[in-house]
Amino acid sequence: MTDVVATKTQSSARHWTVVAGAFIVMIGASIVLSGLLLVTAPIISDLYYQKDAAGNVVLRTVPNGMKVPVEIHGGQGAFLIYFSVLMFAVVIVLMFFAGQLLAKYGSRVMLIVSGIIMTGGLALFAASTGNLTFYIAGALLGLGYGLSIALVPPALINAWFVARRGLVLGIVMAGTAVGGLIWATIGPRLAQSSTGWRGVIWIMAAAMAICTLLPALLLIRNKPADVGLVPYGADITQATAGGPPQAQSGFTYKQALKNANFWIACVSFLMLGSVASVTQVLSIVFRTAAYPDPIDKTSWTPGQLAFYSSLFMVWLTFLVIWKPVLGLLNDKIGLVGMMLISMTLMGLALAYLPSMVYGSSVALMYVAMVFMSAGISNALVTPPLVITQAMGLREFGKIFALAVAFIYVGNAIGAPIWGLLGTSGTTKIGMYVAPVLLALFVIGCTTAVRRGKAQWQQMETQPPQQPAHTPFGRPVAPH
Repeated sequence: MTDVVATKTQSSARHWTVVAGAFIVMIGASIVLSGLLLVTAPIISDLYYQKDAAGNVVLRTVPNGMKVPVEIHGGQGAFLIYFSVLMFAVVIVLMFFAGQLLAKYGSRVMLIVSGIIMTGGLALFAASTGNLTFYIAGALLGLGYGLSIALVPPALINAWFVARRGLVLGIVMAGTAVGGLIWATIGPRLAQSSTGWRGVIWIMAAAMAICTLLPALLLIRNKPADVGLVPYGADITQATAGGPPQAQSGFTYKQALKNANFWIACVSFLMLGSVASVTQVLSIVFRTAAYPDPIDKTSWTPGQLAFYSSLFMVWLTFLVIWKPVLGLLNDKIGLVGMMLISMTLMGLALAYLPSMVYGSSVALMYVAMVFMSAGISNALVTPPLVITQAMGLREFGKIFALAVAFIYVGNAIGAPIWGLLGTSGTTKIGMYVAPVLLALFVIGCTTAVRRGKAQWQQMETQPPQQPAHTPFGRPVAPH
């Protein structure tokens, strides 16, 4: 009878309710990761281009003969600083505060507080009329994102699942791609309608509140023990006997900071983040693939525009598919095998991108987008799996918060580098160097996992050190 009850308890509906809550949270993440980028053009056109008395954009002629808008208030460069502020806030919060706060207050409190902060940030973004308020809004969004969305969903899955952890994590992380598809479908149209870009962002603010507050209040619980359960796939015999929970295996935060394998993983994440930021220049590649002279946008045909959009949709759609597939591959063939497959596919796509121009094989273009999605999906799926295996679960929240910050540091470093390469006409060099960085990423993560796991497992098997005693029976602290 005990075995039957234990089996039911192990795989209760509550486990999957938490998964649903974490998935919804990641849909909210898409607002920060991709939603705001889709309304960038309307914002710049409204606030950063000079208009004449009739409301038309004033143009000027540049030395090569092109006509470009006259920019005001610092132009689009000044506006896009908000994204740098946002990323900087995410990194600072993850490195110094998020892990400790999560350990102290738990996932639900973190989601509620950060949901309120991010909703307020989006509201300020919608009401902004100049650079300063955009920057403050970006800081609020980064603060809230770093405190919760970047950290809470992986921490929840690690707390609630032992078996099928990779698959469940992949499903949850696919929420960002699902949200991205939603915003890509409705965002631009709404921004060009009477709703305007401000109306779209107000809708995003409401969606952020729903995607963070409701799951925290109704669906998510911090850990199985809070509701009398054990993690899915956990050692029930050990739990019933009152043995130490599996989640206590691994390094402490202080031990991780002194462990070389942790820093190898962090540097590997930085390399992946810098390569993944190639997405910032994909629109340029897509234009080159859709039209022989991508600068002359005024002569695009409806068919060319549809093809340009279809490349984006294929990429976003396969982000939804690849994330759970990567998790399944992790469970079936292991983390190293999963990374080898996905990174090889992305490396092939990057090596092909310089050849992805108008007139080349359309089929290969779509295949390249499928391959690219496989690699980009790793930026969210792989880091928690690597840290789980390399450092264990004893203080996962604190350790992962610092480690995942290096993905965002890589994004912050990589994006301007890709932009500089594009400006200087040397993007091809970056495309050919990137596969080398991906190979180093796989090597670094594999090293960190194999060496780190062996170390903390050996540490767990060693008996605790007993204090020495004097002849009079008094303990002496070990030196």
